[in-house]
Parts: sequence; C-alpha cells; structure tokens
Amino acid sequence: MFDRFRAVIGLAAVRVRRDRARTVLAVCAVSLAVVAVTMLGSLGVGVVETGQQKFESADRDLWVSGGPLRIAPGTVGGFQGGIVDAHATSRRLASSPGIETASPLLFQTIYVGASPNSLRTVVGVGATSSAGFQVRGGDGFGRDNGFYNDGGYNGTASQKIVLGDGIRSTLGVAVGETVYVGGTTSDARQTRYTVVGTSPTFSRFLGADTAALPLAELQAMTGNAHTDRASMLTIDVADDTDAADIKRTVQAEYPEYTVRTNAEQLESIIGNRILVVAAGVVLTVVAVVAGVALSANLLSLLVAQEQTTIAALRAVGLSREVVAGVIATQGVYYGIFGAVGGIAITVPFATLLNSIAASLFGFNTLVRISPWILAVGSLTALFAGVLTAILAGWRTAGTEPLAVLDR
Repeated sequence: MFDRFRAVIGLAAVRVRRDRARTVLAVCAVSLAVVAVTMLGSLGVGVVETGQQKFESADRDLWVSGGPLRIAPGTVGGFQGGIVDAHATSRRLASSPGIETASPLLFQTIYVGASPNSLRTVVGVGATSSAGFQVRGGDGFGRDNGFYNDGGYNGTASQKIVLGDGIRSTLGVAVGETVYVGGTTSDARQTRYTVVGTSPTFSRFLGADTAALPLAELQAMTGNAHTDRASMLTIDVADDTDAADIKRTVQAEYPEYTVRTNAEQLESIIGNRILVVAAGVVLTVVAVVAGVALSANLLSLLVAQEQTTIAALRAVGLSREVVAGVIATQGVYYGIFGAVGGIAITVPFATLLNSIAASLFGFNTLVRISPWILAVGSLTALFAGVLTAILAGWRTAGTEPLAVLDR
C-alpha cells in the first residue's frame, strides 16, 4: 500500500515537472486566488485597526454630527457643516455634568501658500483653540473669543495658523514665518497668517494636508459665520463617567443630531463604504472560483488529451485508483505550489500597496498582514487543489480502456 502511494506521488511529481506550461498556468491561477484572499483580509484588518488608532489618538469619547458632511458646490469652502450655533452649543454641553470638554470642529477647503502666486488647497480645520490637539515647535493659538465677540465676528483676528507637517514641508516655511491664507484665491493673496506651530493630529486623522486656525476666523473666511456652523462636535467625558450614559443624555437633549461613541463612529464610516467592501468580497470570490476553475479545466483537458495513454495504462494492469490518484495528486501539487507562490507575493505586494496608500492618503499601514490571514490564504489554495483533484480524479476514473482503445 505504501509503495503504491509513493508511486502515485512520484508519477504525479514527474508529470508536474515535465508539463511546465500547464503547471505554471495552474499555479498562477491558484496564487491569484491566494493573493486576493490575503489582500482583502489584510486590508480589512488594516482599515479597522487604523481607524481605531485614529479615534484613540484623537482622545475624544463622543462625536456629535448633524448628518453626513455635504459637498456644497459654488460655496466658499466647499462643504456644509451640519451643526449650527456651534459656539453656544459647545458651551452648554461643556457645562453639563460628566462632560469635561466639548469642542466644535469645522472642515473646509482653503488656500494656503508661501507667496500670493503659489497657493495650494488644503483642508482647513477650525477649532476654538489649539489646546485640544498636539502642537509642536510653537505655542499654537488661544481661544477664538476675541474675534467671535459673542457672535459678532467683528473682533480682532489672531491671524495665527498651525500647519500640518506635510504642507509645512511642501511650502518650506518655518514657525514664526507668515503664509497667505483665504477661502478664495483673491482673499488668500491679501491675507497673511503667522505660523505658530506644526501638528500631525488632523493630517493623520484625515489623511490629507491640513491647516488649523481659530474656528471663528475660519467660519468668517468660508461664509459659515452667519449660522455659526461646524462640521461636528467632539466630547471628552470625565474619567469616572460612563460615555454611554453621557451619549444617551446628549442624544435626548439634541435629537436633531447624531451622537456616536468611537466604535460607533468607526462603524458608521465603514458602513458608508459598504459597496466598496461588497465589491472587494465579490472580487475575492471571483478570484477563488476562477483559480479553482482554471486548475480543474487544465486537468480536465489533460485527461481529455491523454485518454489513449490513460486507457493504455489501465489496459496493462494499472488500477483505476492509481491512474486517478496520479492525476488527482497533480491538483494537490498545484494547490501547494499556489499557496507558496501566493504567500511569497503577498508580502511585497502589501508593501507596494502601503506605499501607494501613504503617498495618496497619508496612511502607511492600511494593509496589515497577520499569520492567520496567511493561514486562510494557504487553506484557500489547498481547497482549490483538493477540489481540482477530486474533479480530475473523477474524470479520470470514468475513462473506459476498451471504449477508448477501440477507436
């Protein structure tokens, strides 16, 4: 029995080695299926873990929004914030029991440049002060009360700005120097702000070049002062307070807004991309099915092309099981080699995708490979190999020597 098994393995190995074109095609098909599985799994893990890290680094417990951030064509800034009367709302929330801070944030597209003729678009982030995020190399800016002036927006502007690390490097400016800033190019060419620090906080969170400045000044700059609009409010609860309890209280007080915890906010972001996720899953399934189908088809063609040889082997005494075993073992070999090839491709391919993601979005760990993902990819290849083996073995076992040799 053992000798027969060794013979089957040896004959299959010889056939795999000699029929190189068929072997390469089958192994590539299975490897493609493995890479599809490992990449989708690694991307899913990376997106979730990166999102969790971003929310944890934001050091906020609750997120209050007035619906999705809407693009507003033809307006200065390009986006319509969903929170109205942001200053008064944040003050009321901050004075509530169990809440330490409540900070409105406004996201708008603005122009920033080292000179009037070299303006770039960045995401302008309006905050009531720079105390709520990391500032390096400078003192940042204080509260925007001076310019806000109890809703008059007619006080003295600080004209201070904190640049993201990326845009600061691109502009080539240092802390203490001035840049041109505005909601339109004409305004930016006439308005100068002093760089009072750099910050990685918002660039990491948004994955884009950012510039932070006092909320009231950004509102006036982008036409959001009339309704005191903000994109969202972030809440930091007291250490001895349950964030879920505060969430329910805030939601009851402001039913027109949506209040989410960190986990719920991440789920909402991923849920809004459900079509992308579904497309990725479908493509992976297609890749796996295609890998199995191509491997099985190649072996089926092999059986069809070599029916005479198979029939002759049967006629000289080789059993149905041995002949079918040789062909089926080829399928297993395809699965094993496909697993090795797929895993070998996964690591450099993941590195390449992370480099592309870093250059486009600022996230360099979106694709995260883990041992269990590689294991799932390997099992996919083995599944493809075994399924191919079963189909090919069944096809071979159905060959009748007399019927074939009579022709």
